[in-house]
Amino acid sequence: MQTPGRSRGDRSIRVEDVGALFARAPFEESGWDRALKALAGATGSSRAQLLALGERHTLFNWVTDIQEGYIEEFIEIGGHRPEVNYRVAASRGPFELVWEKHYDEVRAAATNDAYIEHIRRWDAEHGAQVILSDQPEVCFGLAALHSESDGRTTERDRQALLTAAPHVMAAIRLQRAIEHQGADLLRGSLEVLRTAAILIDAVGRVCAVTAPAQELLGPDTLQIRAGVLRMVRPDLDRAMQMRIGLALATRQAMPSETWLQSPRGPLLVEICALPGQDWNFGFEPRVLVTLKAPLALSGDQGARISAALGLTPAEGEIVALLAQGHSRREIARMRGVSDQTVASQLRTIFQKAGVNREAELVSIARAVVEMTSR
Repeated sequence: MQTPGRSRGDRSIRVEDVGALFARAPFEESGWDRALKALAGATGSSRAQLLALGERHTLFNWVTDIQEGYIEEFIEIGGHRPEVNYRVAASRGPFELVWEKHYDEVRAAATNDAYIEHIRRWDAEHGAQVILSDQPEVCFGLAALHSESDGRTTERDRQALLTAAPHVMAAIRLQRAIEHQGADLLRGSLEVLRTAAILIDAVGRVCAVTAPAQELLGPDTLQIRAGVLRMVRPDLDRAMQMRIGLALATRQAMPSETWLQSPRGPLLVEICALPGQDWNFGFEPRVLVTLKAPLALSGDQGARISAALGLTPAEGEIVALLAQGHSRREIARMRGVSDQTVASQLRTIFQKAGVNREAELVSIARAVVEMTSR
């Protein structure tokens, strides 16, 4: 499919104006798209591109005025790999300009037909680019994509791109700070709820850990190594990494759960994708991992509740598990009984505690634990 070439960008747009648009981009709806379109105009390009490449995959690939299907095709052919994409292969250090002259050198040495067909299909074979930041976990790149009708870039086009680059990098840093702040706010909310939670960003790295989750990490269960959440057992770790990867790749993926057995008792690890903005850089949390531990991992809460409410030890443990946030089905699995058995035990507990609803029972149990912990 050949997309229609557009006329050269609006050369009346000044680079200074482009810089101002990028400065506002993190704060405005569609601000990044607006700023990138202005950059395309200032560089005489049909399109502008901002992309981020992670260690294992493309984090995002934003191209202005591109038709549906481009991103999916880019990912399908492995467009982030230098052996596929001559633009990636030609890349240099941060703020070193690369353009058609360098592309020609790479293509003369080795040409990947899949990428050539891809880039011609989307009419963006020419252009210029610059690496903004090349960190171990993520590489940001900025490019002016010229169509066949645009022709090859001129010195003026390339200088406009190079002049705009520091403004774009400054906006990226600001966006990163905003997204990290969002992660801190979410972690704070989870802390208030006493949730054992670990937040993971778009590159699969841990970006926040609540205090209750920190208590459950250990050499025999879960660890954070080199910024990545890992299970100690290799087979369980492979399964968890696959589920985290699925949650990162498919934001609509259904939540999944894994039971982790350790010398201290079972631990339920739940993984779910978090909703996100269309325009984000992947620093915000993308995946929520919650940890739910049975009573054996969290002290003598059951005994305290039993004494306060006149329950048997088994009944006190059930109430403690409810207060920790476990569902009836999870409690049944932890205790090795049927769902019906737990339901029957709860009916007896309701009568002894003088309540009618599970929420009332949980509220009383948490109050008892808090009072006896002082």
